[in-house]
Amino acid sequence: MSASNLGDTRTLVIPVAHTIFYEMGPERRASMGIAESLIRVSIGIEDTVDLVEDFRQALDAA
Repeated sequence: MSASNLGDTRTLVIPVAHTIFYEMGPERRASMGIAESLIRVSIGIEDTVDLVEDFRQALDAA
């Protein structure tokens, strides 16, 4: 496993199965309960109100 963007100050949303746990393969990920659709949200130092609005816009667009 690797620490994707450890210590980064930006907010990141990344797919877990295809980044952090990629080397494990789909069977091992499934046995660990890591869904292919799982995402990791790492909150940075942005303003909270801005982050909430960014997430709201993204979810409304989905």
